[in-house]
Amino acid sequence: MGNPPNAPWPHQPGQGPPPYGPPPMPPGGPGPGVPGGFGPPPYGPPPPGRKGGGGLVLALVGGGLVFVLIVVGVAVLALQGEDDDGGGGGEVRLRVGKIAGGAEAAPQADGSLVMSRPGVTAPVVDIYEDFACPPCGAFDQKHDPMLKQMVVEGRAKVVFHPMLIFGESRQPAHDNSLRAAAALRCVGDGAHWLSYQDALYEHQPENENATGYTTDELLSLAEPLGLTGGDFTSCVKSQRYAASVKTVSRGYISSGISGTPSVRVNGRTLDPSDIESPEALRRAVEAAS
Repeated sequence: MGNPPNAPWPHQPGQGPPPYGPPPMPPGGPGPGVPGGFGPPPYGPPPPGRKGGGGLVLALVGGGLVFVLIVVGVAVLALQGEDDDGGGGGEVRLRVGKIAGGAEAAPQADGSLVMSRPGVTAPVVDIYEDFACPPCGAFDQKHDPMLKQMVVEGRAKVVFHPMLIFGESRQPAHDNSLRAAAALRCVGDGAHWLSYQDALYEHQPENENATGYTTDELLSLAEPLGLTGGDFTSCVKSQRYAASVKTVSRGYISSGISGTPSVRVNGRTLDPSDIESPEALRRAVEAAS
């Protein structure tokens, strides 16, 4: 079947278990305090020099680069609002962001984000991602423009699921991932959410052994997006949603997500061969239509 989607593409034999899956589950499930075994400018053309990781740096040359630029141009977001304050230090208000071309980006209460045209309900493409996982950064760089194009065309409904896949013993990756995912939960507007996700991947730690996504960096990445309000800042600094990130991630792992990036189409987890290229992923999505 090839390498599992959580392997660092490809996983090298003899190097132990793939680093992007949860450690073995103890009998009877995770114990207390062991969460599932783990514990830019507004959206537009991606910034230059995006990092991949895990040997997955993608060289976009010639016609491929032109294609990506065209796709991103189609999916430019029309940002709404100047700030994403949740207000009063409570739950962040969730607001639908508009995407040029008639699509929408709607943050959900569990921390995921639904990206679709109104009325489009299938096929559903679920993407499970960990911001400290280098292959997730490579996946985003490779597939994100194509997925946004399919959404704008009304050919798919895409759902992003940020999660925590690293075990608490896998430091600093675990804490890096937790800070990033919790910070993204502080963004209430869907358009800003997508822009902030892009910024997180652009500034992803070089590998799972490098400390990154410090509080200061997370706030600095948000400033160009207009995310500077007091509640956003306090939300990031306090990691208001850290516990929820852990809870949601446990649920994903219990549902069968064993590594990141993982992609499901209409509930079926795709094989590694289905996500080797944007063309392969598009075919898998279209086959489920």
